[in-house]
Amino acid sequence: MPVELIAYTQQNPALTPDVVAGHSDLTTIANGHGTYPEKLIEYAGRVCYRSTHRMGTAPGFIAARVREGHEDIIEHVVVTLRLRGDDGPRDWRLLNRHCEISRLDEGDWLVSGNTRVWLDFFRKGVATEAIPLLQQVTPKVYAEFGQPEGSSDDAAVAASSLIQGYETPSLAALKPAENGPMRVTLLGFTQPQLDDPELALHHGSATFFFEGISRTCTHQLVRHRLASFSQESQRYVDLSKGGWEAVVPPAVAGNTDALAVMNAFWADAEEKYAELRALGIRKEDARFLLPNAAETRIVTTMNFAAWSHFLWLRAVDKAAQWEIRAMGQRALEMLYAIAPDVFQAQWDAYQEMR
Repeated sequence: MPVELIAYTQQNPALTPDVVAGHSDLTTIANGHGTYPEKLIEYAGRVCYRSTHRMGTAPGFIAARVREGHEDIIEHVVVTLRLRGDDGPRDWRLLNRHCEISRLDEGDWLVSGNTRVWLDFFRKGVATEAIPLLQQVTPKVYAEFGQPEGSSDDAAVAASSLIQGYETPSLAALKPAENGPMRVTLLGFTQPQLDDPELALHHGSATFFFEGISRTCTHQLVRHRLASFSQESQRYVDLSKGGWEAVVPPAVAGNTDALAVMNAFWADAEEKYAELRALGIRKEDARFLLPNAAETRIVTTMNFAAWSHFLWLRAVDKAAQWEIRAMGQRALEMLYAIAPDVFQAQWDAYQEMR
């Protein structure tokens, strides 16, 4: 079955060293080994453990997580393939419902899935012709199938040469955006060159890094289940005094007495957390007393269709909660910059709100 690599998750071109300098620990992404998709995967994994300072210190990090079955981090890289003259893909969603399949006018198939989906297919003996192509994108994910020829740097160059070019959007619109303690960063996106916006809706994707948001916000975010999430863990990260900050609602920040009440509670929570830890209580149990206000960080990937749904509910609906609405609007500004034909309706609604 002839197969062609059409697109895979590319780095946000605005994330240059001078732009990310001073923005949290984004600079550490460059320290990872291999292709940018592999660096993105390792970064997502290290966000969970608050160990991004160790980026690149363990070349076997990704392969080890895959062997352990902790495969959520490899969902942040999406790959689109074109398959020619075969009816096989028609039933692939019965094997893994997390792929997108479209029949093209000329009879070919367009199939998009994250690298976990493709790993599942390969393990089931499906689409094995594509293994060499996927190994060029993320060789460490597919280590169980042997190593591709050449170094990972060679693989990165080879994979890039297979991707059709696209018009680079305004870099200014793609820089990390701050909204109080919140920071929204577009880490990467998959953008197959498709003339049909409906096809682009289902085969395009974007990966964001949300920082300085509350657990209240992420509780809402993860309700959008057609997505992939890698969140900083309160189970593995020690959040003793000074280990976490609190997101303050504007209504509380503007009320001196209310702010005093919240600050007193948070100080007590920090103290009691430390006392539990001193008593030998594990982090996974001590975290039970932490408030929803505790800041967190999360890497989030959705295809454009899922982002579209998210934006309608969270970014341009005045009934949305203030924090996730602000976060959604920052994401909308970047999504519109990379795919205006896909997100025009949400952008128009957003302009009417301003």
